[in-house]
Amino acid sequence: MSRYVHFASRLTGWNAIKSRAAQLNIEMTDAEYKVCTAKIKALADIRPIAVDDADSIISTFHRSIKLGKELDLLPNMTEEEKALFAKKEQEIASMPEKKALDVEASTPEAAA
Repeated sequence: MSRYVHFASRLTGWNAIKSRAAQLNIEMTDAEYKVCTAKIKALADIRPIAVDDADSIISTFHRSIKLGKELDLLPNMTEEEKALFAKKEQEIASMPEKKALDVEASTPEAAA
């Protein structure tokens, strides 16, 4: 029996993105997977994302890390979608409880 994890939605988790990236032979740090996941979630709030779109976002995000500059995650986004995406990213970045959980999970004391 095989299991399919849907990773192109607002409900996706960073481990699903990590798994899909591994299938695409893309390696990043856990922190980078979490940022990529947040971007996919923000885009999924704006419009439906197909599997090909999610793959493109993961690949482009990885490429932007390697190049050291921000790239458009989806080249066919309208100006309105870009504005909504920027707003969603700000909303996600301003969630203090999310940041606190990520910091807590990365500390050695949390593993004890």
